[in-house]
Amino acid sequence: MWPYPIFLINLKASPDRRRAAVEQLARQGLAPTIVEAVDGRNLPPEEIARLVDAEGRLRRAPKPLSPAEVGCYLSHRAVLEGIVSEDIPQALVLEDDLLATGELAGVLQAIAAGPMPPYDMIKLGISEPQEKAFTPILPLTEASSLVRHHNVVNSNLAYVITRAGAERFLGYGRTIRYPVDVAMNRTWRHGLDILAVRPWPVLPNPAFASTIGGDRFEAAQQPGTAAQRLERRARKAYDSLAKRLDVGRRIRADAAWRRAHDA
Repeated sequence: MWPYPIFLINLKASPDRRRAAVEQLARQGLAPTIVEAVDGRNLPPEEIARLVDAEGRLRRAPKPLSPAEVGCYLSHRAVLEGIVSEDIPQALVLEDDLLATGELAGVLQAIAAGPMPPYDMIKLGISEPQEKAFTPILPLTEASSLVRHHNVVNSNLAYVITRAGAERFLGYGRTIRYPVDVAMNRTWRHGLDILAVRPWPVLPNPAFASTIGGDRFEAAQQPGTAAQRLERRARKAYDSLAKRLDVGRRIRADAAWRRAHDA
């Protein structure tokens, strides 16, 4: 059984989501602690202006963060701060629009029991049904494997994170410039070692729509100045190269761990 804390992030105004998630987890013997999410839509504009590096954001992306994205960022950050301050070795963090598969409890038990390669974070679910290439590392259950994705998985639907990983991200992500899932995946910048489990043991619940809103994925309405557009292209080119180099290095490290583990 999973011996570490489980944190379920939930808006107080969404008791239906909270109830559905808690019931699903209970069926697998998992009892979460409810963490009240920050509703960014209720934050005063001056508070958002204080929290977000708006100018830095537009040097990196063609539109500002929405209030809901800011609230989501603050919600996850509060959980990570709790993990660090309470010296929790690792924890499972969940968003409330989850659909837990029958594999979740077994996957968590395998992660807790080890042996495991070094990691800071393990993704257990994705909000969008996207195909993502990966390299298997080791089996966790008869149906699920620990893997290394070849590209980022921008979703914080469900993940295990260690205390060291939480502390590392907090050092990097104190200034808000990206959605929290994007920021947490910038491994070539902050160094988190992020693995995943496939098939996903946690899926998005089709009964609930995202509380962040679909405008996150709409085309930019504020393309910015010529200088900002030029800087964004340069940053994108750098990130693309750095990302590939980072993934390649980590895949080689995974292979070395497998050889040592199998010896």
